[in-house]
Amino acid sequence: MIFERLKYRHELFFYGFLCIYAALGLYNLETLPVAWTDETMNLDPAIQYTKFHQYFSRLWPNPGAESIFASYPPLIQFWHILWLKFFPATIFFIRLPFLLMHLSTLTLLYKLFKKSNLNLNIGILFIIIFAFDKSVFELSRSVRIEVVIMFLITLYFYLKSINNKQIYLGFIAGLIAIAHLYTFPIFIVIFAKHLYQNSLKKSILYIIAAMIPGLFSLYFIDFNIQQLISQLTVQTSKHTPQSHSFLSYLKASFIDRFWPYYKEMPLQFVIIIGMALLNFWQMLTSIKNPKLWFSQNFSAELFVFSFTLFFLITPQYRYLPVLFLLGILFLRDNQLIKNITSHQISIYVLCLIALNGFAIFTARHTVAIYQRSERISEPFLSFLAKNIPQNKKTLVLGESIGEYYAATRKNCDYGLDFHPQHFNYNEYEQVYYLTKYKMSLGQEIGCYMPNQKEIPGFIQKFAKGGTYYKTKLWKINSLQDYQKITAPYLHY
Repeated sequence: MIFERLKYRHELFFYGFLCIYAALGLYNLETLPVAWTDETMNLDPAIQYTKFHQYFSRLWPNPGAESIFASYPPLIQFWHILWLKFFPATIFFIRLPFLLMHLSTLTLLYKLFKKSNLNLNIGILFIIIFAFDKSVFELSRSVRIEVVIMFLITLYFYLKSINNKQIYLGFIAGLIAIAHLYTFPIFIVIFAKHLYQNSLKKSILYIIAAMIPGLFSLYFIDFNIQQLISQLTVQTSKHTPQSHSFLSYLKASFIDRFWPYYKEMPLQFVIIIGMALLNFWQMLTSIKNPKLWFSQNFSAELFVFSFTLFFLITPQYRYLPVLFLLGILFLRDNQLIKNITSHQISIYVLCLIALNGFAIFTARHTVAIYQRSERISEPFLSFLAKNIPQNKKTLVLGESIGEYYAATRKNCDYGLDFHPQHFNYNEYEQVYYLTKYKMSLGQEIGCYMPNQKEIPGFIQKFAKGGTYYKTKLWKINSLQDYQKITAPYLHY
């Protein structure tokens, strides 16, 4: 075939795929998904810092967060603060760097696979399966820290493969350490590996650079260690296993985490669990030579993260992209995988999995295009601006789009109705509530009714994540009504 004879056929195919992936991502950047809870909670401390030059968040219910924010490792907030110095707080611009980081991750993966002995056709299929994975592509624009973590991990190992400059690698490792509590085990492994593979004398710059992000994080909260421990303790207590029996937790971690989330992509479960089991088996077979196993690329990183994910933190599918990334990097250098994928049938199986992912990916984007008028944010924000008086101190509760309305207005705060701990009705001249439901309390000000397109039946089931259609704006006219709405959520 002519394609097979092309000198740069792999580049043409991969970058062609990446361009289409990027074009759809950009077109649906602010519509897939609409504004949602995790996005606004990660953004809010940076919004408050931009508006008031103080690092706090009333959106987070943990005691103390309303004065100084220390409820979450700070990397994503630091990124938002830096980004907002140059770009407006709109959904498109807030999400844009996350899509770009995701595209960079895919590009770096391709470059890493080009450096391996694995057949590059197989490597590209692994990358496509990863890119089309439901948890991966849904989070790629959703302003969660996983996107940043995956970019930093691939950047670290790519730079390590071409340029072993201590200061760059150390700084990236330090950023991974402050990204999330679950990334700290990964940081410990890559830090320990560096010290194991290099002398202490040669690692001085690496160690200093790795310390900088953590020290800056402490400086940013005035070295308030007490608040850091207090808030993180509360936060982690909500994200640790809650099952009363070990067996029920195992079911939740290994089954419920994937089902029904992956019911449209059942083979992803096999791939992800297979990666973890192969990694565990490799560790068991290397027990007589642990130093060799530890020094192998991605083996220890994948193992510590798998153990953390499956046994130490709450069963949550949104943590899976990092596991998937480490897994395919581990497969890249695994001899068993090289042997298996040398058979032609493996190409067909991987293509089948990739096509399954492509079908779901295409359906989700198609739905977003059909529903564009219901999902686009600017008309809805104009609807709010038209119906909410601008010259009064205002609180907007409810749907997450309210965060973007409040972001550019100093006299307006946004609050989650289910995290009301740090909001006081009497501090505001007017309080509004955004909800999809009809209420017996308050006064309905308006209902957002954009034009609606009928979605073809065969993709109707992919219309997930909600839209702004029929979102109602209610005015809460009394403290009693406010308390009736928020009372069920006061205990956290």
